[in-house]
Amino acid sequence: MTFTIKRLAAAIALLSAQAYAEDGKQHFDIPAQALAGALQQLSAQSGTAMLYAEHSTNGKTSPALQGDYTIEEAVRKLLNGSGLTHSINGDGTVTLKPASGAGDATMMGAVTVVGKAAYDATDPYNPDYNRPNATTATKTDTPIMETPVSIQVVPKAVLADKQSMTLPDAVNGHVSGVLGRTGGGFLYDNFIIRGMAGSGFGDAYRNGLFNRQDIYDIANIEQVEILKGPAAVLYGRIEPGGLINYVTKKPLNTAYYSLQQQFGSYDQYRTLIDATGPLDDNKTLLYRFNGSYTDNQSFRDFVGNERVFVAPVVTWRPNEKFETNLELEYKHDNFNADFGLPAIGNRPAAIPFDRSLKDGFQRQTVESTLVGYDWTYRFNDDWKITQRYLFKDWSLSGPAIFNGGLQANNRILNRSASVGVQDVMTHSGNIDLNGKFELLGSKHNLLVGVDGFHATTEAPSANGSAASIDIYNPVYGQVNFAALSTYNRFFYREESWVGAYAQDQMTLFDKLHILLGGRYDNVTTGAIASTASLDAAKAGRIEREDNAFSPRAGILYQVQDWLSVYGSYTKSFSANNGVSVGGTSFEPQIGKQYEIGLKTESHDKRFSSTLAFFHLTKSNLLTDDPNEANPDYQILAGKIRSKGIELDLAGQITEQLHLLGTYAYTQVNYVQSFSGLKGNRLENVPEHQGSLWGTWQFTGTFKAGLGAVAVGSRPCDTANTCSLPGYARVDAMAAYSPRIGQHKLTLQMNINNLLDKDYYANTSGGRHTSIPGSPISVLGSLKYEF
Repeated sequence: MTFTIKRLAAAIALLSAQAYAEDGKQHFDIPAQALAGALQQLSAQSGTAMLYAEHSTNGKTSPALQGDYTIEEAVRKLLNGSGLTHSINGDGTVTLKPASGAGDATMMGAVTVVGKAAYDATDPYNPDYNRPNATTATKTDTPIMETPVSIQVVPKAVLADKQSMTLPDAVNGHVSGVLGRTGGGFLYDNFIIRGMAGSGFGDAYRNGLFNRQDIYDIANIEQVEILKGPAAVLYGRIEPGGLINYVTKKPLNTAYYSLQQQFGSYDQYRTLIDATGPLDDNKTLLYRFNGSYTDNQSFRDFVGNERVFVAPVVTWRPNEKFETNLELEYKHDNFNADFGLPAIGNRPAAIPFDRSLKDGFQRQTVESTLVGYDWTYRFNDDWKITQRYLFKDWSLSGPAIFNGGLQANNRILNRSASVGVQDVMTHSGNIDLNGKFELLGSKHNLLVGVDGFHATTEAPSANGSAASIDIYNPVYGQVNFAALSTYNRFFYREESWVGAYAQDQMTLFDKLHILLGGRYDNVTTGAIASTASLDAAKAGRIEREDNAFSPRAGILYQVQDWLSVYGSYTKSFSANNGVSVGGTSFEPQIGKQYEIGLKTESHDKRFSSTLAFFHLTKSNLLTDDPNEANPDYQILAGKIRSKGIELDLAGQITEQLHLLGTYAYTQVNYVQSFSGLKGNRLENVPEHQGSLWGTWQFTGTFKAGLGAVAVGSRPCDTANTCSLPGYARVDAMAAYSPRIGQHKLTLQMNINNLLDKDYYANTSGGRHTSIPGSPISVLGSLKYEF
């Protein structure tokens, strides 16, 4: 760690010296245009706030600005002949005002009207908490105020302020009705949305394509979009509660570099790098490279992870009509998963939170390689075609130990052990044709497309019982993993689907927006476990084929520019790919949702809110087979219903205050059951949860934030034999960001669980897997941007 910090300090010193040697010059590429637009581009390309009266730029134009300039030189050139003068304030912002004697004689020269700096959505310095547009709900870049479904966006400014390290961190406490989980033995990030848990195999989308089965790295994520409710019309097999789609960082045509070192409690260290810019003078070839090295331990004994992650991407734009991106991700994890603590009675056992019931420091290895590309060809301003493809090779190897049940004395915990390999290969892709046209006075945004997904899983393993452990006086190092040298279980899964879909977004009278869509799916699935061999499992696999049509309809009316009301109906289809003891397949899952709500947005589009009321059902739900110790075996649990209210607030209230607020009331129960669960609540889902987070910009260089997350009590298993108590957690942050020439240095500190409250974050679905939440912890950061 000392060596890493020394290298970071040396790099910062070198970069600072370079900044002064270049006299603070930056490269600008701003075409001749209206002065207001030029100033906005100058602000976006330099990260400098431009303060001016809005009317002062009316009717004024500016010349082109191309080349290397200081901020002083750039502003002077853009203002040439405009009748405006400028001054650079101590915090680096630029204030514009009419020159003495210029303009209307009635203008009050002593009055300065302050305008807001405009930022491009992909600008690395963008501080906004709100995004007015999103693509996940419709696969088109549509204003959220015109979209008749509930969709929330978590932009990178929130991720930076909270120092989020994982994808679950990125959504927890930032979006109503969403719980992200890593841990609890999960080998993949897992999300509960509107009370509906994911598949258990990871259920996030990456730039609109299914990126199954991973612990996602936040280093190359631009923003996270959360679509509430069934999304099968555009995405095929997906959990009806909603989906998480993360948007990765793309190359920029202006050079940008950052180096960041994070360090925190419980031996947490993380180094990140981000570099982007053009590779040629014409800016037809662009690149971006994101990477991270993580070495995180935990407040829990033996739990930790060491990770290497790199993500290069190249963009080629030979002309205005065509663009293609080629990207690679490689990730290597060496980790010890946490299976938590058992319950005694109706509560988790009263043992220290730092106590692990693992057997020591044995770790598993996960290695994944992802290759993807996409291209877009624009026929004209209204029509385009886009094709995307993603391939991933994911593998897991190493020893694992699992919690069993407590013995009758409520002291000795039975355990099982496994050593094996799991290889997963996935292919996903789609092709979309999108166009805008007018017909009989109505405006249309049409999308038609096809997509496909194929995945295979091969998992030979050696499984057996393991030495039990005293939860009050544990003795470690008792499990002989070497004895598990012969594979005795062979699991094989193969699944594929092909879907075709069409969607039309219609606008009537500029205020009435109608969304109609439908999708047809063909899905084949099949999985089986064998005790003989992997070949025997492949031969014994019984394939099931399902076909379904999934419709979606929504209507939204913009009562005012700032207020929209909407309603929608959606149906989803998802084939069950679980494994039964006999190897028989399961009927597909069907989801249905009705939703009504309203949305608001401020005039400057920097603050928005969504209030939604929903009723959602899901039939043919799978759950763990209670008669089998192996969690891979499942049974049909029947039908569940989720209904509730959700409120999300996000954005900028004043020049100083940024705010996030959420509240969710979720009532989710089994309403039909094949296994005695009718009336039970679903595990891990509280009836009430909410959060409030805000930051205050005290000066141009200093801000601080404070917030709280409150979560009600939740069942810890499907039988509702135990529950996790409710809790409230307080978090805080402070950041100081001085400029070094035109470069930016940020020193930041976050304190999580400020009041050091004991709480349980979640379970992995059973009464013996309750995961304690982290006690008070500090995370520091040193970041240099240039």
